[in-house]
Amino acid sequence: DDFTNGANTHGISITLSADLGVNDPDRTETAMFDAGSGCTGLLGCERDMSLTIFIGLQGRTFSSDIFTTPATYYFDGEWAVSNPKNSESEFILQYDGRDNSFSLDTNGLGNVDLTDNGLVTRIRLSAVTDLDTAYNIIAYSPNGQSCTASIDVLTAGNAYDYDYNDSFVFFNFDNLAGGCDKTNIGAVEVELFSNDALDAILRQIAFVGNPDPSNSQTPTPSRTRSPAPTASNTPSRTPTPTPSSSIECSLICNCPVFT
Repeated sequence: DDFTNGANTHGISITLSADLGVNDPDRTETAMFDAGSGCTGLLGCERDMSLTIFIGLQGRTFSSDIFTTPATYYFDGEWAVSNPKNSESEFILQYDGRDNSFSLDTNGLGNVDLTDNGLVTRIRLSAVTDLDTAYNIIAYSPNGQSCTASIDVLTAGNAYDYDYNDSFVFFNFDNLAGGCDKTNIGAVEVELFSNDALDAILRQIAFVGNPDPSNSQTPTPSRTRSPAPTASNTPSRTPTPTPSSSIECSLICNCPVFT
């Protein structure tokens, strides 16, 4: 998912008409976006979204949206969520193939190899948040076994004035814990929980690692960026450090494994 499919159309917004307390039933809404068969840039060609509110006050608004980004940004799209003060909610993106449902199909993607034949060594996020938070990435094998990566994302100084290299967080792929078969994944979910006034943006989830020895050694031109003056609410485009001799197999970038 590069967050361009369904951008500015796929989202959920809930404004509470009454207080929601700990003894009240949870409030959940879902929304599905189908990019059509043969799509590019979206794992499984469908993104399922869920927003569940556990506690909240009348008049408060909760949101989960896929947006395009300004032309001056490096990434083309983003997932933005907002949880108001004095509330608790959970946001989920689900990738399990084209089923027009939020019911998890652990075989919906077929047999995705997250290891890319053993080359992947780390998971990389590009995320910005105004409070310390954590994204959970859950991978499911067709037999129902799962593995989870809980990736902490800290506030990058001033959340409205940062460089792109400040937004990158790395997670050791070997620490993706659980009983799933990482070479046989049928569904993936990305979860974010909040119990405070949180605004968070996710622009990339990438699986990175060693170069494929079977590929040509001819250098490939890279996408370059020039630094720009920092604006009050726009990240400056300083060059992002890239691990030496790395490849990307990503949920949010194009990769042969997921397309």
